[in-house]
Amino acid sequence: MNPEELKIGISLLEKEFELELKLDELEKLEAVLTNEIIRLMLYSSEKLWNILYRIDVNEKQVKDLFDSGEPKTIAPAISKLIINRMMQKAKTRLAYREGRI
Repeated sequence: MNPEELKIGISLLEKEFELELKLDELEKLEAVLTNEIIRLMLYSSEKLWNILYRIDVNEKQVKDLFDSGEPKTIAPAISKLIINRMMQKAKTRLAYREGRI
């Protein structure tokens, strides 16, 4: 993943989660996002589901994760799904911007 894709992806996540993610590394992003997902799972699950829907994360994958464990083990996996989806969106936006699509 190139730095521009990461920048676009982080920007999209900031908007969806209403956070300021002053990050430049994927590992840090995953840790912060995992903590936010745990918080939402415990205190605002409806908001989490709305975010997952808007981001367009695969619903079956998410439901399978929820069926498999507890928030502290589910959250990192959901975080990875979200980051993967946002990076897909970032690649597409960058491709449009560069006229490749």
